[in-house]
Amino acid sequence: MVRILFFISSRRLSRWWRLTAIARLGCATVTMMSLLCSGPIDAQKKPSDQEVEATYLLNFGKFMRHVEGYSPRPSFDICILGRDTIGRMIDEIAATESIDHHPVRVPRLADVTGAKSCEIVFISIDEAERLREDMAILAGSNVLTVSDMPGFLDRGGMIQFMPIESRMRFAVNLTALNRSHLSLSSELLKVAVSVNGRSPSEVQP
Repeated sequence: MVRILFFISSRRLSRWWRLTAIARLGCATVTMMSLLCSGPIDAQKKPSDQEVEATYLLNFGKFMRHVEGYSPRPSFDICILGRDTIGRMIDEIAATESIDHHPVRVPRLADVTGAKSCEIVFISIDEAERLREDMAILAGSNVLTVSDMPGFLDRGGMIQFMPIESRMRFAVNLTALNRSHLSLSSELLKVAVSVNGRSPSEVQP
């Protein structure tokens, strides 16, 4: 099965980090010919889960689309709601990134109402007790919701990070996604460990 390569362009990242992320995510498809594949990973320099999550979040933005009724904003905001468990790596990557020709910002939010103007919101695990309220407020706002909170997809989230065999992977809830005006590239869905409980090989292009 062909797997897509996520593009990591930040000049602040070390050459090793680019190679590590590329090796994890595989070679490019024909539609991604501008991206390169690379070699083995140095086991002594394995990136942290937070570094992998930061890279995923930036790349989710590259493979999501608004189906209808979208008015472009001045910046592409990837917001972090609640306690920041990812850290400054995402700021370093975002500093030299753009998505759909818009600069990337990473606001930290203490209140969910501010997340309604974000493109992507990463919901911290410490929001677990408020998650039902958070999701109700975000309903209809067409924000891609992401978390590493256990059971996040079962509670209406769209993408959940999960560690599998010492690697950070992600699963997708298409039911939640389809209730919004968002869509994800079929190439991205094929990289997911599961899509609505199905194998990625069952996802149609």
